[in-house]
Amino acid sequence: MNFQLKEKSYLFKMFVRLFLFSVVLVSSVSAAGNVCKTGNIVNRLVNSQPYYWPATWNETQTAPALEMGQTCSWTVTIPQGYYAKLIINGKTQDSLSIFQTIDATGNLMRTSQEGMQPYYFPPSKFSVTVSNQAAATFAFRIEWKLLPTLPTLYTQISAIAEVINATNKEYYIVYDSNSGVSLLPFPESIDNYYSLRSTLIFDGGSIQRGGNYVGNLFLIYQSGNQYITSNGFDSVVIVNLEASNNTDRLLIQESIYVKNLHYVELVPVLNSQYKATLNSQARTSALVSTSSIKQTLIDIQMDDNANITVAYGTPDPLVYDKTFKGVEFKKILPIMYDIPVLTFVLDSGVAVFTFQA
Repeated sequence: MNFQLKEKSYLFKMFVRLFLFSVVLVSSVSAAGNVCKTGNIVNRLVNSQPYYWPATWNETQTAPALEMGQTCSWTVTIPQGYYAKLIINGKTQDSLSIFQTIDATGNLMRTSQEGMQPYYFPPSKFSVTVSNQAAATFAFRIEWKLLPTLPTLYTQISAIAEVINATNKEYYIVYDSNSGVSLLPFPESIDNYYSLRSTLIFDGGSIQRGGNYVGNLFLIYQSGNQYITSNGFDSVVIVNLEASNNTDRLLIQESIYVKNLHYVELVPVLNSQYKATLNSQARTSALVSTSSIKQTLIDIQMDDNANITVAYGTPDPLVYDKTFKGVEFKKILPIMYDIPVLTFVLDSGVAVFTFQA
């Protein structure tokens, strides 16, 4: 009887020890995180099902742990007629670790934190890379979808500027011109403009026939410059692949009138005074607004002998308002403006504008 009790007690203690050991082992594996490798190839799955890494993760979950000291890469192929949508969820824990994507044209994006804001890639491939020294979190999802095949609009751009909502609906627009096309995006928020990633830009007249992919509106805005179609291309294709609820705008002009300008965005602030600065010491700069908000220019500080041109749209002789010497322009302020495209071109020096909205 006593022997049986001792045996049961011994077995119970062994069971507890084994259980605790298994818990510690599982915890240590979980804490270590996932590991990965370089050189992974990902092709479109059957029926365009999404691809997940790791396979046990999905977008409703938090990002899983990634073991420290990983360098991993995936090359994702995209068949003709399709595009790929990528979301990444993750965060690095040190200043040297990165998440990286490179598209088929070579446009490179590096980040240290991702919150599942989508990326969009046309054929034929893109790559995803993670390199982390400290432990991190990381996961991603890829989905393949059909590109549109027919333009929703084919139109001509000339000296009259055009402004469209860049992301509020899906579209496929071809803009033709005599000398090339200029694109300048204006996001709803200058601090959060991820929605511009869904609008792809191609030089040429068609996605399928000779269209030359150059990037997206996010990259153009991030560059701080207008985009001018490449030499030999007088038309541009603009394709928005996913509708947003944002009021992102896109200014479209014929490039011959604006190709030598450096643009500065005028961002109105309702019920406030706000300033903007133009510096034309190295190159001719232009202040431009595409806002529907009424704005009053109440003051300008500039050289008396410099010239300021006010254009209601593209700065072209057909649509010029007037060109003033600085000393003349100061005398006629304040001036209220209520037009879709307002442009100030400064020929030299520096000008500081003060507006009221």
